[in-house]
Amino acid sequence: MDKRTIFAVTFFLLSLIILVMAYEGAPEHYGGSKYQTPSPKNVEMGNMNFTVTAGFFEDDDHQKINLPDSISSHVVDRHQKSFRQNEILLLDIAVFELDGSIDLNDLDDGTFANKSINGVEGLFKTSKVTTSTGLVKNSHPRYYFNYVKGNNLVMVQCDSLKTIEGMLS
Repeated sequence: MDKRTIFAVTFFLLSLIILVMAYEGAPEHYGGSKYQTPSPKNVEMGNMNFTVTAGFFEDDDHQKINLPDSISSHVVDRHQKSFRQNEILLLDIAVFELDGSIDLNDLDDGTFANKSINGVEGLFKTSKVTTSTGLVKNSHPRYYFNYVKGNNLVMVQCDSLKTIEGMLS
């Protein structure tokens, strides 16, 4: 065998080994990309289950959802998770376990309206937000939906109303 053949075979084998090692170390998403999830995720928070649609991945850097002081005195435990899609679209879910029942209207600062989404009664509002990724700025609506289920107050913020509707179906 000449030197070129040995070099070509060695190069091919090393490339194959590197490719296999890179695939094994890739995240558990299609194509090895953190921006794609293989299927919807079931998330449990505060003894409640939510289905997060495909396309969202969990984000450790979540926005803190604040409560009015009158409600905070009833909060026993707090659970919150954030998800992002394409570094722009946001989904925040917070579940507050309460020591008793509360009036949902105590959360209304005058910007919310009563709304039913898929049979779930709650408070709803829309606001305009601007996010940026690098030099690209994106202006879009953000939707807020708050509701009470049992002794849990659920607060959802999302940049897609269809995502909220899908979670509550």
